[in-house]
Amino acid sequence: MPVKVRVELKSRRNSRTVTTTAFVNTGFMSETPDIALPPIVAEQLGLWPRPCDALLVTLETGGGSIEAYIVPQGLTVKVIAQDRTSREVIANALVNPHLDDVLIGDALAEELDIQILYPRKGIWRFADEEVMRKSED
Repeated sequence: MPVKVRVELKSRRNSRTVTTTAFVNTGFMSETPDIALPPIVAEQLGLWPRPCDALLVTLETGGGSIEAYIVPQGLTVKVIAQDRTSREVIANALVNPHLDDVLIGDALAEELDIQILYPRKGIWRFADEEVMRKSED
């Protein structure tokens, strides 16, 4: 089971909040904190249909090139574990019509202090602790 964490996503455009699970995807590489959203989650956050300040982009994925859009610094993101939460991080929202799940990119994972210990088993921890945590279902 890959690493999947519970996150709280808060739109910086309208203060709508969604709590959901997200895959921590080290293959989703970026220079900035990015989180990819399926349209249904973007809609709940008021980021779908496409807001006027969103940027249309072409993304290279494992399945090839796709068109998506980015809402720059559109969200705050924090991880919610059973016994604690991470700090809030401002992230770019990438709305990808081909996704079914929320994906945390590598730069955002670092900003949230997520360390993957055993990727196949879905074991992770926060960088400042020794506790080994299991993936969310």
